[in-house]
Amino acid sequence: RYLFAEVESFLLYDFYTAGGNVDENVFAYSNRTGSERSLVLYHNRYAETSGWVRTSAAYAVKGADGEKTLMQKTLAEGLGISADPHSYLIFRDALTNLEYIRSCQDLCERGLYAELHAYQGHVFVDFREVHENRLGQYGQLNAALNGRGVPSIAEALKELFLAPVHAPLR
Repeated sequence: RYLFAEVESFLLYDFYTAGGNVDENVFAYSNRTGSERSLVLYHNRYAETSGWVRTSAAYAVKGADGEKTLMQKTLAEGLGISADPHSYLIFRDALTNLEYIRSCQDLCERGLYAELHAYQGHVFVDFREVHENRLGQYGQLNAALNGRGVPSIAEALKELFLAPVHAPLR
């Protein structure tokens, strides 16, 4: 509960459609407490939508002189994601219990792409950053899944690694 209740690291994001417009029917926000992070997306309309979560809505920050300044942060800043091109972010949707993998560099540069059905939501938690292994398996898995979720990234990685052995046996 504390991960969703604190306000110190809370950020509200705009959801940009392919046309570059903000879809006001999508609520997107992140929060952090220590090393724990969450990202919530909710589509509040009977329709389909797709787009990108990348930049927070502007918020006021009070300076040392008392002057208020409007600021924005990227999703990467909000979630504390490194821009390392050899790192991947693995996270779980608490509503479906599916795990996802995304390139950290891609998340930093473009944000998170999502397709949402009518009144659909995602509650992404259990974020962990992994560094590419010497065989390049995380990159291969990321490309093979192409944004889809799986019950276990670890199991999907094993299946990918063992695919050359399983194919002849089938």
